Amino acid sequence: MDVPKEQITALLDNALFNSAQLLGSFLVSSSTVNAETSPHLKAENLVLLGDALFREREYRRAIHTYKQALQYYKIIPKQNSTSSRSALSASNRSSSPNSFNICAINENEVKFKIASCHFALSENKVALVEMEGIPSKARNLQMSLLMAKLYRNTKHTRGAVTCYRECLRQCPYVIEAIIALAELGASAKDIISLFPQTPNRGGRAQLDHGDSSRWLQRYVEAQCCIASNDYKGGLELLAELLQRFPNNTHILLEMAKVEAIIGKNDEAIMNFEKVRSIDPYVVTYMDEYAMLLKMKSDYSKLNKLVHDLLSIDPTRPEVFVALSVLWERKDERGALSYAEKSIKIDERHIPGYLMKGNLLLALKRPESAVMAFRGAQELRADLRSYQGLNFMEKRMCKIYYSVA
Repeated sequence: MDVPKEQITALLDNALFNSAQLLGSFLVSSSTVNAETSPHLKAENLVLLGDALFREREYRRAIHTYKQALQYYKIIPKQNSTSSRSALSASNRSSSPNSFNICAINENEVKFKIASCHFALSENKVALVEMEGIPSKARNLQMSLLMAKLYRNTKHTRGAVTCYRECLRQCPYVIEAIIALAELGASAKDIISLFPQTPNRGGRAQLDHGDSSRWLQRYVEAQCCIASNDYKGGLELLAELLQRFPNNTHILLEMAKVEAIIGKNDEAIMNFEKVRSIDPYVVTYMDEYAMLLKMKSDYSKLNKLVHDLLSIDPTRPEVFVALSVLWERKDERGALSYAEKSIKIDERHIPGYLMKGNLLLALKRPESAVMAFRGAQELRADLRSYQGLNFMEKRMCKIYYSVA
């Protein structure tokens, strides 16, 4: 073979994705690999090229390449069935595995990679179709988590719950599955019951039920409290966890988020600032921090925050909400476009809907404001979405009766 496959594998392993992509183009176009007589090799080569494209975030090209690989993969069984006798006789003359056209690729893994590309492109429904083509028994932890996200994004709540539960059965430390199940209405008892109780031979992560893992159960309880709007209980549990894990940025951010929701603005600002002092490159929830700075009219800090966020990652939805907050007093329509951009990036980004609702209210577009607040409420019914809807209902009733 002109281009050894192990060289591309080595490039991928060393994160030299552009080089792997370029070398992959030589591999798949090599005249020494006959697609008709060696479809298994062609399929394997295309998957390697697809992997390089995926890592380079060239998702469209990766999808096209993976699908080509599957087309060649589907040829292999047909060839084997028609030439089994010749293959068996050839086995006496050659010990090469290629004489059997044995393909090293896993069809389910390739489908998962195609779905991952669609997911990265926010094409949730198409990704879900790909994932549903993988038998449930063949899904690993990574596949189950992607399925859960896709079901949730497409509002198939029951399917999402089932897949998130399966994630925790396989590994109790999938934190995002815990948060999602809490938000979807599961009780702490129900979530904890999913954790593997006894050792098994399947290689699944086990939960040590001693003191060393009690923190995880407390974390589950905290998230369930927050999801059920028991903010006081949630904060108490998070504060307890913070004593065990001082300077844990995730816990501090969760506390700050809850404090912002219930109006403990000074405490929330303090925790956001503590997070930034520990890790100045955190973007998560920083749009919530931006809203608090605006409420305090601290525009110097707000300006610096937005500048920092833009330099860290200008593609995140939090950055566009923060921009919207900054631009609100200068140009409400411009601010609205930033809020809408945040939702376009992530349809589940709640601060984007809240910001959009408030801006539409300021622009005297009450019907559209109601839709924005309802969008936030559908994702997570917290005090702010309730307050926005309640205010709008009162205002619209007042307008109705004044006209009547």
